[in-house]
This record gives sequence, structure tokens and C-alpha cells, in this order.
Amino acid sequence: MIEYSEDWLITTLFRLQGSVAPRACYFAIPTGLVALFLAYSDRLIPDFREKSGILEAQQSQLWQAATGVLFSLLIFRINRAMARFWEGTGLLHQMRGEWFDSVSCCVTFTRAGIKDREKDTMAFRHTIVRLMSLCHGTALKEIGGEDATDCETIDPQGLDNGTLHHLQTCSEHGFNRVEVL
Repeated sequence: MIEYSEDWLITTLFRLQGSVAPRACYFAIPTGLVALFLAYSDRLIPDFREKSGILEAQQSQLWQAATGVLFSLLIFRINRAMARFWEGTGLLHQMRGEWFDSVSCCVTFTRAGIKDREKDTMAFRHTIVRLMSLCHGTALKEIGGEDATDCETIDPQGLDNGTLHHLQTCSEHGFNRVEVL
């Protein structure tokens, strides 16, 4: 993690690690120098604009060039944003699938115990399904941030009161609910 100190704004902006200002200067300084040269070229070299053909460019050509560059940048940014969105969506579905597989395995492994201890086995199955439902809902709420609403879960009231109380107070003890589940 990059540590920032707010002692002086200029030193914070021009740090090499974690700042975009040095990289932006690589592009801004040469472009600014070219613009400065073009602005003062008539004073330094008479008839420079006419001889170089700068004045022959029509306004529509300049407009098309600027619009083309802006449109290309916009399309690139949208494609990157969509790629990040779909990657995140895919990872959420993968997370749900992994948790579903783990619960399915746990339920499958209890098949042998259902003959001998049916009541305990069924209580274990119901508990693990409810806990994994709470885990998934809590993870989605955590990813959603402060504005996220509660996700629907399988009846958490089927859990005992001690477990529910521990889940409600785990953030006071410095634990993440997903980690506790």
C-alpha cells in the first residue's frame, strides 16, 4: 500500500511512486511546447503558417480530427469498463458456484450418517445450508458497499440464538462476517 503524507501538496503530486503527474508530464510538456512554438511562430519566422500549410486546414477537418480522437478514447474507456464489469460478474458467479459445490459435498458426505442419526444429520444439513446462504448474502452486501441492501437468505431464524448473536456482534470484535461464517 502506498503511504501518503499531506505535508505539502506539490511533493505529494510529483512523487514517482503512486502519482500520475510524472507520466502526465511526459505527454503534456512536449505538447505544450509544440503549441507554444505554433503560437509564436509568426513572430519568429514570418509567413511560417502559410509555408507549412497550417492555414489550409479547414474547420471541418480539425473538427473531424478532434472528434475522431475523442471518440477513440471514449470507445477504449468503455471497452475497459465493460471488461472489468464482466470479469467481476464472472467472479461473483464463480464464487457462488464454489460455495454451492462445497455445500453439496458436505450434504453428500452425510448420506452415510442419515441411517444412524437422522435427526442430527438433517439438523446439520439445514444449518450448513443456512450458514452458506448467509455467507453468500453477506459477501454480496460487502461487495455492494454502504448503499447495498440486504440480500435474501434462507431463513436465518433456523439457527440457534447464540450463533445469530455472534454473527451480529462479530464486527465489534474486529471480525468480518464472511470470515466468521
